[in-house]
Amino acid sequence: MASYDNAYSRFIALARIVLPLAALGILSTLFLFSRDTPSGDELPYSQVDVDELIREQRIGTPNYAGVTQDGTAIAFRAETARPDPDISGRASAEAMRARLDMPDGSHADIAARRGIVDTGAGVAVLDGAAQIDTSTGYTVRAMRLTAALERTDVLGEGPVTAEGPPGRIEAGAMQLSTDPGNEDRYVLVFKDGVRLVYDPER
Repeated sequence: MASYDNAYSRFIALARIVLPLAALGILSTLFLFSRDTPSGDELPYSQVDVDELIREQRIGTPNYAGVTQDGTAIAFRAETARPDPDISGRASAEAMRARLDMPDGSHADIAARRGIVDTGAGVAVLDGAAQIDTSTGYTVRAMRLTAALERTDVLGEGPVTAEGPPGRIEAGAMQLSTDPGNEDRYVLVFKDGVRLVYDPER
């Protein structure tokens, strides 16, 4: 019985030394063979040119809306715009769209690849495949369109082509504005070498 007690005591004494050493060895292997974690400098991040964003100050899907002195509701929108750092109230835009809702119930939708809105000068200039679609059935294409912001006045610079109720129209310029003889009406006028190809089926 005494030999059993001595063997058990020796086992307990040995275990008190061996088990902590074994645990220490296991922990050390965990630290030695663990994967390296990336440092803070190696964390993935979006590749954005911050200096360029600050310099360009791009605005996504901007819009401008107002009412002209003669009561036309006018609204502009674009995919992106960049404010002019040198001229307050002026911005260039890409993929511009505009809508004019006249008091007489007619309307015109305008589209262009690019443009400039200058609230200080009171104009918006649209160019690059500029097009007007009117509720009266005209589709007008021009090199450039200049629209006033304070009154209903859209000037198209030539060459201008149009498809409408009378047929195909070619001209050097066009103008959408109030009728000088009746300010409650709006007229689309073609000028500077107008050529009409009449289509009786229209």
